[in-house]
Amino acid sequence: MNWNQLQYVVTVADEKNITRAAKKLFISQPSLSLSIQSLEREIGTPLFQRSRGNLTLTYAGTLFYDWAVSALHSQDQMRMKLGDIANERRRLIRIGLSAHRSLIMLPGILERFYARYPECEIHVVEKPTYILKQLLENHEIDFMVDVPHPDAINYRSELLAEERIVLAVPSSFCRDKAFPKQEQGIVVLSDLASYPFILLSSYQVLGSMSRKMCESASFCPNIRLVCESVETALTLAGRQLGITFVPEVLAKRKKFSPAVSYFPIQQFHDTRQLCLVSRRSSYLHAPLAYLLSLFREMVGEMYSVAAHI
Repeated sequence: MNWNQLQYVVTVADEKNITRAAKKLFISQPSLSLSIQSLEREIGTPLFQRSRGNLTLTYAGTLFYDWAVSALHSQDQMRMKLGDIANERRRLIRIGLSAHRSLIMLPGILERFYARYPECEIHVVEKPTYILKQLLENHEIDFMVDVPHPDAINYRSELLAEERIVLAVPSSFCRDKAFPKQEQGIVVLSDLASYPFILLSSYQVLGSMSRKMCESASFCPNIRLVCESVETALTLAGRQLGITFVPEVLAKRKKFSPAVSYFPIQQFHDTRQLCLVSRRSSYLHAPLAYLLSLFREMVGEMYSVAAHI
């Protein structure tokens, strides 16, 4: 048994087809088949069930697959540690975060990072929370900046900042004589029943939160539009198409002002946590450790730099 055979089993299991797996591994199909068969003879039990060109894991194969994935990950971690010992400075770092946070956080952080590690390559993955969690669990990103991970045993969630959710209201709505008067600049959701709303999809964290806020206030919003990103929702609000829920940091940075006005929401003063989420088992090579330290140092300042709305 060798490292190549572990990777062969994992790839064949993922692809469920020997031909596709061979192409992905850049070896011939007969060589891959012979290697898998040799491994099965060595361990004394089939790892795959073969039917009409498709391969599925046996019970033994499932156990072997889980162990192989873990072993290959451990091998990668050791390679990185040895690379650090050899003073290797070029690394690939994959960051996961939403697009609006990327615009706020990355320019300043990456400017400082590249002053120390100019050789590194960084991939920025801008996706919603549920996709970022899956990518982190599949080892396809190194860390993400988002809400805390529910699995506190295998994942570390370090608090960076807390943010409120506020309403972005088109300025034309505010000039409407029928627009409800606010006390201390705070709006009541139930007073906005006659105005159209723009919501994020319910599987987005902000979309789910905004719906729960409406439900808690016994308010049924007049939904005009549903979209996939807060940037799109805010852009549409700026075009006077509807009211939307946004993170307070966008209000602090006067995004789309004066086309929209921002208001805190009565009864909803709670904040949501913004965390640095990483796998506890991951090895922190020097460039990654430094990048994480910059997030810890700078994000809180970014989210409190402007006065409250």
